Amino acid sequence: MELQTLLSSRPYASASVVAGKNGLTRTVQNINMMDAPDILTFLKEGELLVTTGYHFKEKEENLLQLVEGMAKKQCAGLAIKTKRFFEQVPSSICELAEKLNFPIIDLQTDEALGSIINESLSFILDKKTSDLQQAMMTHQLFSSYILQGNGVEKILHSLQTLCDAPIGLFDLHGNLLFHTEKKEEKASASLEKIAVQINNYFHLKASYATFSITKTKQELSLFLIPTHTHKSNFLVIYRSMLPNESSLLTIEQAANVLSFEMMRQHALKEAERRKKNEYFHQLTHDYFKNIDEATYHGKQIGLSPDKKYICAVGKIPLQHYTYTDSEMIYELIEYELSKQPIPSLLFTQDNRYVILFFPDSYDKHQFIANQLILIQKVVKRHYKQNVCFGIGNQSQTLLTVIDSYKEAIEALENIQMTDQAAPIQFYQPKQFRELLRLIPSADLEEYHEKALEGLLHYDRKDQPILLDTLSTYLNLNCQISETAKQLFIHRNTVIYRIEKCEEILGRSVHTPEETLRLRIAFQIHTHLHSNFI
Repeated sequence: MELQTLLSSRPYASASVVAGKNGLTRTVQNINMMDAPDILTFLKEGELLVTTGYHFKEKEENLLQLVEGMAKKQCAGLAIKTKRFFEQVPSSICELAEKLNFPIIDLQTDEALGSIINESLSFILDKKTSDLQQAMMTHQLFSSYILQGNGVEKILHSLQTLCDAPIGLFDLHGNLLFHTEKKEEKASASLEKIAVQINNYFHLKASYATFSITKTKQELSLFLIPTHTHKSNFLVIYRSMLPNESSLLTIEQAANVLSFEMMRQHALKEAERRKKNEYFHQLTHDYFKNIDEATYHGKQIGLSPDKKYICAVGKIPLQHYTYTDSEMIYELIEYELSKQPIPSLLFTQDNRYVILFFPDSYDKHQFIANQLILIQKVVKRHYKQNVCFGIGNQSQTLLTVIDSYKEAIEALENIQMTDQAAPIQFYQPKQFRELLRLIPSADLEEYHEKALEGLLHYDRKDQPILLDTLSTYLNLNCQISETAKQLFIHRNTVIYRIEKCEEILGRSVHTPEETLRLRIAFQIHTHLHSNFI
């Protein structure tokens, strides 16, 4: 309790504070009585020393050293029983104590020091017992709020009444979860900068921290609320809290109850998250046989059959982070997505973050990319990690989400993964020659041989010329004049060579099917013999 509270008790009825009145808010944790000249060695923070001053009756310098030493140790104060060895407290002592804001009490009583100490300790213990009983009652009351539902809101409004100040509840990333004053909610929407540097605001043993925001001059008192991770949510009281306020114990009980409730809510969210991930795994592994089955299960997690979906897949390139970090990053991404105009659902698959957007129009890819950039920035601020994203094309139904998902993964894999950048890559359809690389060489050889069989085995010296002419002719959409220009020959020569090719192949080259077949064969020819044409 505060020293001024103790001085209001009966043993100090005739006492007076002769110096250091500004230090009366010091905390009293214990009372000691001087029994040796070197008592300073044994004193601790928060102790009130009661003495007759016998050891200092002719050694005022030693008393000055004692006062200075007690002030440095953050002792509560010094109470001197005068009219025995000191007629009054020396003026030099009062002057020093005034400078140090260290309380000096003139007891002015005939009562024995032992009696004063015993009664003072009883007063302190009674007060602590009362505080503990109040804390237990508060804990039970707040717990009952939780059991009744809407407990968080009731608890915060109770704290608002107790502290006579608005109350805000923030998650571990500094995002507002609840505010008791709706009119101030927007202005208090985020304490992200505080959350990023939260450990800088707390001393090792401090239960709360009080500080002022430079821009608004708003004073805040911040109390940590433990979570399932190594980071904490926090409770913010919009005023400065004094160290000895009686409401502190109540606030600590509220923080404990809120901690259990928020852990319970997290467990429920975790179960919902597993349900979502299971559905997405089934959706992308052909578990559902028809659209009705996919729709039925999709509705349970918020998906609709009349929407078109765009899939984005994100991954942290260098995975030097823990499972807990991954979980916290998931929660951060989920919160950021909830603030964006395009509705979405977040999943995790194979250490990747999968976001399923359902925009209201087709042309939303760049808009989605801008949202992902914001997510990249906030993850970087909180976790010093880069998240790369691949974005697939829009799917037309739930069953074709798998195509958008695969496209997003392919786009992600094409990103040069580094720890220095966090790019976003759109899916780009493969060029024809890229597709050819996916087909076994033996199959390409077989197709090539059958399509150009006659020409490939034509053993005369003009075989390369015929192949070149036919390839150019087909690439120019069978335009004789354009072919002649490109090859620098007469158009009749082109006609002759094409007719010769048809003769050797034994079929016309002008039907759509044959034109396509031959053009594919020439692409394969180039792929297999890159030094030929």
